[in-house]
Amino acid sequence: MALFRKKKKKEEDVEKGTASSKPKLRKKRKKEPPKSWGRKERLLVFLVLLLTVGASAGLGLYSRGWKLPGFPRLKMPSISIPFIGEKTIVIEGNKQEAQKTERVKSDFIYLADAYSGVYGFYVIRLGSGSRYGVNENDIFQAASLIKLPVMIALYKEVEEGRLDLEEKYELRKGDKVAGAGILYGKPVGYEVTYRDLLRLMGKQSDNTAFKIARNLLGEERIDEVIGSIGMLNTSLVENTTTPVDIGVLFEGLYNGNVLNDEHKEELLGFITNTVFESWLSEGVPQEIRVAHKFGREQHVVNDAGIVFSEDPYVIVVMGDKIVEREADEVFPQISRMIYEIETGIR
Repeated sequence: MALFRKKKKKEEDVEKGTASSKPKLRKKRKKEPPKSWGRKERLLVFLVLLLTVGASAGLGLYSRGWKLPGFPRLKMPSISIPFIGEKTIVIEGNKQEAQKTERVKSDFIYLADAYSGVYGFYVIRLGSGSRYGVNENDIFQAASLIKLPVMIALYKEVEEGRLDLEEKYELRKGDKVAGAGILYGKPVGYEVTYRDLLRLMGKQSDNTAFKIARNLLGEERIDEVIGSIGMLNTSLVENTTTPVDIGVLFEGLYNGNVLNDEHKEELLGFITNTVFESWLSEGVPQEIRVAHKFGREQHVVNDAGIVFSEDPYVIVVMGDKIVEREADEVFPQISRMIYEIETGIR
């Protein structure tokens, strides 16, 4: 009833002209014109652009090993917390050796800074045992340097009576790996002895011979040998190592702590006068023997071995994220510089 009375009253008011029958309309609000960017907005856009450019530049530097030619290498800050009981062993030579060390390190940095990528080196004086380097504990791609512990592991199988080096192996299709070495081009069923595999890994860095040896030994056995040599930062699976680890391998081999004398001399013979004599060997006089292992992948060049000078030494030079043609130029220079300073020529 109340609703009916209200409705009737509204109709009477309309008839009398005291009320409007048209609905009320909302007033339209005027749109404000767009405001121009203030200081805060411009600053925000600037920061976004700066971060974008910085990220792109960072990726570029990473691809060149955080270093551009002529500029020092950039390193991200890191915090090292030693384990309880950990000791740092520093082997120091006499004053003359210390002077040589500083000269080599200084000259190496000068040479390497002129090129792209990251270079590291490590030297062990086999007479005194003193050692030094630059970026020597950095992790590098091992490339074919990883063949060295596999070769040693194969010899150890012989020394422990589980393998005969004159035993023959028939090549299978699945063994073949393209790249260095002649075995890739040999027919299935081609016979090689295990000694042949070692020789081919040394002289030609044969990739197929390496795969056969790796499969024969198994990764677990190879890792055991890597650990027994003292290569603490080397990974077969990741194919990574450090200049120090490769130096430790050659030092142990030279001192007879890795293989017996017969196998030591045979292995050193297999890595002397190889098909890769244009890098470290080129920086040493032709009459001086250099037993070494060369490794090369895309943007990776490594060479390491023993220089049998009057005062013999181990030399390891590794390059990562480098330009190959630059490495071909700088490796002989580094080798020559180290040889001349170590032997007192300059």
